[in-house]
Amino acid sequence: MQEFEGVVQFLDLAGGIWVLQAEEVCYALFRAPAAMLKEDLAVIVTGRIVEGMMSAAQVGPVLEVLTFVSQAVN
Repeated sequence: MQEFEGVVQFLDLAGGIWVLQAEEVCYALFRAPAAMLKEDLAVIVTGRIVEGMMSAAQVGPVLEVLTFVSQAVN
């Protein structure tokens, strides 16, 4: 498993998709818990990139969320 840090965003593409906007990459969120799906929430996610899977919006790699921790925004 890996850690990914970024900000949760909702994009109005292909019916809407939740993403993790990291510094250089946008990840499509997969199996993210409802508590994580809050616009502009800064998080650290533990998860994995799902190889061979694409989202309908094709925004970037698909990130399967296993756990997350919200961060204070400075």
